[in-house]
Amino acid sequence: MKKIGIIANLTKEGVENVVPDVSDWLRNRGIEPILSKDIESAYHLDKYESMDFEELALNADCIIVFGGDGTVLGVSHVPGITGIPILPVNMGGLGFLSEVASDELYSALTKVIEGDFVLDERMMLKAKVYKNDLEFEGIALNDAVINKGAFSRIIWLESYIDGEYMATFNGDGLIVSTPSGCTAYSLSAGGPIVCPTLKLFILTYICPHTLTFRPQIVPGSSRISIVVKSLHSNILLAMDGQEAVNLQPDSVVEIECYPETIKLIRSQKRSYYEVLRTKLKWGETVKSME
Repeated sequence: MKKIGIIANLTKEGVENVVPDVSDWLRNRGIEPILSKDIESAYHLDKYESMDFEELALNADCIIVFGGDGTVLGVSHVPGITGIPILPVNMGGLGFLSEVASDELYSALTKVIEGDFVLDERMMLKAKVYKNDLEFEGIALNDAVINKGAFSRIIWLESYIDGEYMATFNGDGLIVSTPSGCTAYSLSAGGPIVCPTLKLFILTYICPHTLTFRPQIVPGSSRISIVVKSLHSNILLAMDGQEAVNLQPDSVVEIECYPETIKLIRSQKRSYYEVLRTKLKWGETVKSME
């Protein structure tokens, strides 16, 4: 690798120290660091090249992302980012997406430089909104969420899988999640936990008014269509919580697998299941009883 990009959540404690240190560390090993423009302007690191996110994704051989899962989600929306490996470094506790801890940064980077690393390729989804014509198109790593806006009114949605009518339901909304998003909003709404490397969709209903509606898992090759049947327009489609679009009566949301994947460099010190167990605090009651 000749060039490694650096993106960081500037609100995270310790970022102001680790970014200059890792930049010097890379240059001392013959690798040119490329900083995102917000880092360069915040810390006045003008001795290093800086670019905006999209340029950085096109010019770097790998990108280090300092932050948490939310930072990784934001980066996943940068055009061109799917083409390069991402080393997510969590600046707090362990994350489901950012599972490399800050204390293993340099050992992980050494392996990256040597080419000794494992990639987790994570499925993404693509959503399109139609009302006569195409009105919106976006991608998500975690989920696409259709929910009510600021007013407390239930919404009616009609769903189809591969063109076949499935159901009409009312409630607070619907989450269409990838496996990466199963431990996010979907989990809090009662959705299942699935292995993040699988290719499938999880449909999780938000406070359905009919209790028999339960989360569904459908193949990743499915085309999911949701038709807004409510007559009011206070309904939103949110993509990873990063961007949102208003839906109108009779708007159609079509969701399918995005052809490209996000490539996350996995920690070699722990497995996904260890992260899962740690984050969800499984078994702690048993330990306290011993």
